[in-house]
Amino acid sequence: MILYHASSSYYSMIARLALLSAQVPFTSRRMDIHLAKEQLSDWYLKINPHMTVPSLVDDEHCLTDSRDILRYAATLAGLKWLDSDPAHSTAIEAIVNGQYNISIERLTFGKALLSIPPLRLIVPRMLRGIIKKLENELGSSADPVALENKISINRERLAYFTQGKLSDKVDEQRQQVRAFLDTLPSCPNMLFGQTTSSADVVTAVLLGRLKMIGEYGLVDKGSALDQWFARIQKSEPFQDADIWMRFQPWRILLKR
Repeated sequence: MILYHASSSYYSMIARLALLSAQVPFTSRRMDIHLAKEQLSDWYLKINPHMTVPSLVDDEHCLTDSRDILRYAATLAGLKWLDSDPAHSTAIEAIVNGQYNISIERLTFGKALLSIPPLRLIVPRMLRGIIKKLENELGSSADPVALENKISINRERLAYFTQGKLSDKVDEQRQQVRAFLDTLPSCPNMLFGQTTSSADVVTAVLLGRLKMIGEYGLVDKGSALDQWFARIQKSEPFQDADIWMRFQPWRILLKR
């Protein structure tokens, strides 16, 4: 089993934490998605036509979405996770759905652009460069449809970060996160009792990201959720999953 992932990638963190929490052994293949942009390479296109991370290859099976990897981890965990309990499965799925409805990329980069003014020039320029590179490769690509889809996604990103008042957009994302946090149950140990679930995985990664971008204030200090996250951070799977709670640009430059 090989996991193709990037250290800084939010959805890669979900995949890493899911597999480690389920005690599923895998080989790690870190991708350079910032400098070398390996996700856009021809060899990776054959693995994941969406040109995103993470991807999980398990013999003849290939999962190209973190949510599918999360489900796979839950299946492999079996009774060790609460997902298999019909009494909780619907509530767990609702939390997972709620987390995936949050546009964490828009909140992360929107906050970065507001906090670091030079990024307001750098990020659009970077996106335009990616779009141009993909457009140049359309004629020779073995999968032009996949490239067209990737171009469309990056055009949407470019429009989001360059059109309209970005501060208002970031406020909307904050409100969405807060609304999601309000749906979470009390946390005696794990979110639904004593046993891990997919809801614990996605919530832990989300709170780690809020820490990283300076938005952890959305979690009430001393609340049950705050205390739950303090316990989760001490767990071996969380520590081994390399959940970024601070931005580490040096690792991007060193491709680590």
